[in-house]
Amino acid sequence: MFAAPQSAFRNAAPMSCAYQVSLIDRRTGRAHRVAGSPLVRFTRDPQSAVQELLDGRDARLWEARIEPLDAYAR
Repeated sequence: MFAAPQSAFRNAAPMSCAYQVSLIDRRTGRAHRVAGSPLVRFTRDPQSAVQELLDGRDARLWEARIEPLDAYAR
């Protein structure tokens, strides 16, 4: 698991396994929730998911956390 600012993934190589991308509030360290459920994207393209989740948000307050879902990717 790691956190990355939006700009860190612009030039990264495409990834093939599935990932879970969560929006994290830096003030609390917890996942952002909508109607009580954490805001999570499941994707094979974490770069796009990070860009979409952080679009229009203050990078000082928000970060995206990426976790591989493939057991062999860890």
